[in-house]
Amino acid sequence: MPKVISDPNNEKLSDELQAALLEIVRKCEQEDSWVRKQQIREWKKHERFWHGIQYIYWSETTQDWLSPVDTRVDGRTDEEHREEADGPFYDYVINIYRAYGESIIAALAAQVPTVRFPPDDADSDDDQLTSKVYGQIADLIQRHNKAKLLLLKTLLCLWNQGIVAAYHCPKSDKAYGMMKVPQYGDGMACPECDYQSKDTTEQTCPNCMTPPNGMPSQPVQLQPQSVVTDYVESPKTRVSLEVYGPLFVKVSHWAQSQKDFGYLALSVDQPKSYLKDLFPNIRTKIESNANQADQYEKIGRAPSNFTFTVNDNSELLTLRRVWLRTWQFEILEEDQRGTIDELKKLYPDGCYVCFVGDVYAESRSECLDAHWTIGKAGLSQYIHSDALGKPLIPLQEIKNVTKNLTLETVEQGIATVFADPQVLNFDDYSRHELRPGTYVPASKRVGERLADAFYEGPKATLSKEVPVLEEANERDSQFVTGGFPSIYGGQIEGSSRTAAEYDMSRQMALQRLSICWALLNSWWAETMEKCVRLFVKNVVSDERYVVKDKNNYVNVWIRRADLTGKVGEVEPEGADSFPVTLAQKQSLLLKLVGLNNEFLNAAIFDVQNRPLVADAFGFPEFKLPQENQRLKQVKEIQQMVDQGMPVPIEPEIDDDNVHIEVLKDYLAGPQGFDTKITNPQAYQLCMVHLQEHLQNQAQQQAAQQAQQVQQQVAINQSKQKPSETEGLGVQ
Repeated sequence: MPKVISDPNNEKLSDELQAALLEIVRKCEQEDSWVRKQQIREWKKHERFWHGIQYIYWSETTQDWLSPVDTRVDGRTDEEHREEADGPFYDYVINIYRAYGESIIAALAAQVPTVRFPPDDADSDDDQLTSKVYGQIADLIQRHNKAKLLLLKTLLCLWNQGIVAAYHCPKSDKAYGMMKVPQYGDGMACPECDYQSKDTTEQTCPNCMTPPNGMPSQPVQLQPQSVVTDYVESPKTRVSLEVYGPLFVKVSHWAQSQKDFGYLALSVDQPKSYLKDLFPNIRTKIESNANQADQYEKIGRAPSNFTFTVNDNSELLTLRRVWLRTWQFEILEEDQRGTIDELKKLYPDGCYVCFVGDVYAESRSECLDAHWTIGKAGLSQYIHSDALGKPLIPLQEIKNVTKNLTLETVEQGIATVFADPQVLNFDDYSRHELRPGTYVPASKRVGERLADAFYEGPKATLSKEVPVLEEANERDSQFVTGGFPSIYGGQIEGSSRTAAEYDMSRQMALQRLSICWALLNSWWAETMEKCVRLFVKNVVSDERYVVKDKNNYVNVWIRRADLTGKVGEVEPEGADSFPVTLAQKQSLLLKLVGLNNEFLNAAIFDVQNRPLVADAFGFPEFKLPQENQRLKQVKEIQQMVDQGMPVPIEPEIDDDNVHIEVLKDYLAGPQGFDTKITNPQAYQLCMVHLQEHLQNQAQQQAAQQAQQVQQQVAINQSKQKPSETEGLGVQ
């Protein structure tokens, strides 16, 4: 019988160990505090720039980036805020920082990185089957967690902060569906058949005493064994995958890789009501607990599109979840050796501990590396790297300054005119609306011209260097980010703008981003490997999901019996090549069709590939020849697999050539191989169905050949001369 743990989350942990864990967490949070503040300051500035808030200054009073016109934060006047600010108040923003970021993110997220699980032993059938199933599990996990949206969020973190953390764990929820979980207890079981009984007093098997032939046999004695006594409804479990930026996750800045840091701290701000419902055992302590979390960190986690202070929402408390390696317990003093040894014994795999503010909530033995994977944006010797968008910040500031100076110069291009009040009556002049051809009374001085009473001041003129500076700034922005025009469809330099030139320029531009793409692939592969292993560890029954196969939907089964093999080192598939966009697929397909090669055309316009061609060109409603025949055969295969009943052919409407091609493709493919192993009866039905089509095809071909022979004989007879015919008739 499995051992039942009464307190798996250590909610009743002793006060001494709770205090020791809180002390360890505080020391971890205080580590590198000055470096951490500099990092948050930089990351927060990048967040502000992303949201277009770029005329900002750092306020030591509020420990945040503020706009000079923001007077709400601490109650001071606008003039008092402006005294702290440096720079102009012409604050129009041309947000190239976000535009370049979205272009690069879109290029890198054109497709989700794929992962390959090679078998540990290529000669082992079990390893080969397990390798295939691991790939299906990875696909299922990506579907459950909306992998494309996760990838976009990941790239946003890499653009603004340069580091990302993936958290993966099994999660049970009624929203995923319910399942029946067997409950085991003492009982009796037959060693010869599958009979089980919850009655421990039953001695003989009733099935084995009455065999099918009706002849009496020797009774089989039942043996004590754990048997299924009942089934309980339980929510299904999935592997949850979440990504966080460094404003929420803290690790040691000096660590060169994930194995080097001894802790990982995740902090999020949640409503007090939610936390009280989540941890009912400490509800009263949460009610009376003041938020003791670092206010500087909390301001950093706040949304960056608006200014935020810690007093804006007093109902938000900080949920602190920390993962500790066993050697991190040594941070305690040596006189606490007994406590250190007790913690190592209680948490042999490492410790996960949760606090609401400073109130202990729960803890358990949990490995940090099994639930977290850290990725970075670029090359660096340490776990932290510069954000992808960091080099663009000064160029964005130059862009704003030049644009606002240009606008100010245009507005100041209308010169100020000075007039003699004895010549021009300003009171009378201001009472009338100035219109073309209007007469305005004026009196010139004696001996002077009327024009002598007016003086026009100098006009503001734009420097000739400004357009040159803007062009240089644009080139520098493209160079430092790799966001060249061919990535986002902009115009490229040069007189020729052919499709081939655009394609070549795009490939060269994407090479600039290949470093980030390689690091992203490696991080994704490592993350998916851990997710798949968590799935395999926690799976309790066979799983099924639906995939689209051409224009049809089929079931894919993940069976526990297929997970007995081993897989080797996980590899990112296509890590050396950049993601292919839809436009690139269309261009490549047009080039292949233009070659007019017989072999390529046969592959492109194969019955099975025609729907892919229509989708690639964006015409899914395009009617494909023989598509209905293909769909009919696919549905017949599915009917034979699901119902286990033969499906007769219909010679009057079936196109044997298409049906035979679809059947052979299915039976020779991975789905057919899986059916052959798991459902041999359905596989045999498909084989019989194939033979019927082959026989009908042979009969039709024989009939056609006989008809052609008859037609040829008739043609030959009609060509005979009439005289010869008559001569034959006389004889």
